[in-house]
Amino acid sequence: MGATLTLVGVALAGCSAAPPASIPAGLAVSVVQQRGDVAPGRVQVRVDNASGAPLTVVSATILSSALSRPAVWDSRRTQTVDPGRVVNLPVLLPPLLCAVGDDDVRVQLDLAVGARTDHVEVDADDPLGVLARLSATQCDRDAIAAVARVEAGAVSPRDDATADLSVVITPRTDAGRSGSRLELVALTGTPLLRFAGGEEAALSTIVTPGDPPSTLTAVVTPRRCDPHAIAEDKVGTLFDLVARVDGREVVVPLERSRSTAEDLLAFTAAACGLAR
Repeated sequence: MGATLTLVGVALAGCSAAPPASIPAGLAVSVVQQRGDVAPGRVQVRVDNASGAPLTVVSATILSSALSRPAVWDSRRTQTVDPGRVVNLPVLLPPLLCAVGDDDVRVQLDLAVGARTDHVEVDADDPLGVLARLSATQCDRDAIAAVARVEAGAVSPRDDATADLSVVITPRTDAGRSGSRLELVALTGTPLLRFAGGEEAALSTIVTPGDPPSTLTAVVTPRRCDPHAIAEDKVGTLFDLVARVDGREVVVPLERSRSTAEDLLAFTAAACGLAR
């Protein structure tokens, strides 16, 4: 389904305003997320030019209640889309919000068609519900963060192609949240890494606000050792955390720093006998 386009008037120099430019029939705009977009927190604005005329995208901005601020395509040059072509414009997302029940996604574009540039607002397609899904995940993150911060920490390789991955738990200290209860159930594996005991590592830990900080350990090992899987890794260091917050089950990516991700990849390469 094509996106709905709304022109926002652009003032032109001269004594009288020219009629608004026509948008080529067949232009469709959507928001998608590819595998390589997950870890950096990015989506793509997909522009499908099924019209018979070339157009140039000068700027692109995503608007959604799931975003803390508009998400802007950061490009130092324009992008021309020839007839019959599709281009993806990478957009880094700002911090997400928990926006229950609002799936509205709009994209603002500055489009040059011929010698004229117009500002266009698009009711964009989100066929896989990317922003709604990310917002729902943020709701789950917020529920966990209301009790404690849970994140991957140090990676400590052993001599048997395994490594200890620390899971650092820092409970909230707010006295007003004393009734909340977080149960850390398990971690699940990734396309690159699994656990020494199988597909999951049981955590079986109860956390409440005011508890002292603590650390759990999960023993990880490579799932695969083909060099291109490590070199081209996209989500191989993003474990899922399975938890229950006040009895409600949630599943979110386990927070981890860039250095922890790099340490996991370095461990995998070493355990597989590969140099990185």
